[in-house]
Amino acid sequence: MKTEIFRPLTLPAFRRVWIGQALSTVGDGMFVAALAAAVLEDQSSSDLGLVLGAESLALVVVALGGGLLADRVRRSRLMIASDVLRLLCVVGFALGAASGPLLLATVLAAGMGFGSGLFRPAHRALLPTLAPGLLPQANALLSATSRVAMIVGPALGGLLLVVSGARTAFWIDVATFAASIVALLGIQDPRPQRKERTSVLADARDGFRAVLDRPWVAVIIGQGTLQLILVMAPMLVLLPIHLSAQGQMAHYGLMLGLQAAGSAIGGLAVGARPPSRPGTVGVLGLGLGAVQLVCMMTGAPIPLLGFSVLLTGLGYGLFGVLWASALQRSIPDELLGRVFAVEMLGTYALEPVGLALAPLAADLLGLEAVLAVALVALAVTTVVPLFVPGVRAFADPAPAAPTETKDSGDSEQSGPRAGATLSS
Repeated sequence: MKTEIFRPLTLPAFRRVWIGQALSTVGDGMFVAALAAAVLEDQSSSDLGLVLGAESLALVVVALGGGLLADRVRRSRLMIASDVLRLLCVVGFALGAASGPLLLATVLAAGMGFGSGLFRPAHRALLPTLAPGLLPQANALLSATSRVAMIVGPALGGLLLVVSGARTAFWIDVATFAASIVALLGIQDPRPQRKERTSVLADARDGFRAVLDRPWVAVIIGQGTLQLILVMAPMLVLLPIHLSAQGQMAHYGLMLGLQAAGSAIGGLAVGARPPSRPGTVGVLGLGLGAVQLVCMMTGAPIPLLGFSVLLTGLGYGLFGVLWASALQRSIPDELLGRVFAVEMLGTYALEPVGLALAPLAADLLGLEAVLAVALVALAVTTVVPLFVPGVRAFADPAPAAPTETKDSGDSEQSGPRAGATLSS
């Protein structure tokens, strides 16, 4: 199991990207902790929601364009352009934007989201080229190392907040973006092969059609939209507000680290031993967030809250690796960037609304009421998708065996089809 997980590291191109992203994700973890602390130092909790919402909104706006570009140009070069843009935005925060006018912080946060919208489809679509035949292991390794980096990053960020302030954390994040750029410069991936030249509108239509032709993909994307606005966005923005109200903001970095640790454990587990029903495991994994919601509602002590955050991360790790591997196996390479972009667009479309409105709703209705709504929404959106054909296997349903013949050869061809999509 251990050897299987590390097999992608024998591939030089994957290893190079893996190292660059591991370093960059350490910086991302420091940035998250530093941004929340810097904004809350001089702004209100609602202002923090607006800043985070601006980043998410920009990601949604550019997501489809990022996917279209990822299927037209070299994906490593698109990732470099994204890193350069985000590096410049972090420089702005390092120069004091978080404590300046709210508009400036919001614009820079939007720039971060814009860069992420370019980076994510290209990164996920590049992986089959970097690690052909090893997708579950490669996804698990990238997920686990990024989560471990997100443990180290917030911890370092929290330490730097005490020792020297948020600006130092921002400058270190700048350096990690530079490291990612250097790593990507050595990747010689080909441009995606296109069967024919088509217009941008036709390319976008093909991406949506590829999703709609697979109901299990469309349903999971819809599930993501609902869970992000009603569950994940409130949990994300209300956790630091909850801790701050109880005088426990010093534990925020620890909570981020515990969630990252849980995600790393979940990702490694399913990468090393992919389950026979990846959709069932992944979707039910997201339901583990219910424990965190209950702990926040009841004001649970820090150790119990930390354990619940660990479980939430575990569920995210299970789902993320299984879902990404399923799309990378099921979608043709020339459509992969667009499908990941459609997934981002559908999944994150309403997240800015959730991030912006959750603090306002908590002020008006109370934190417990907002978390109760999130708990009900999580239960419904976890159970219902499991009844859609293809969701439990994260694959197209195998065609029914003909009833008029009992030929064993046809049975053997249709039976292992789903199994082949579940193995690496």
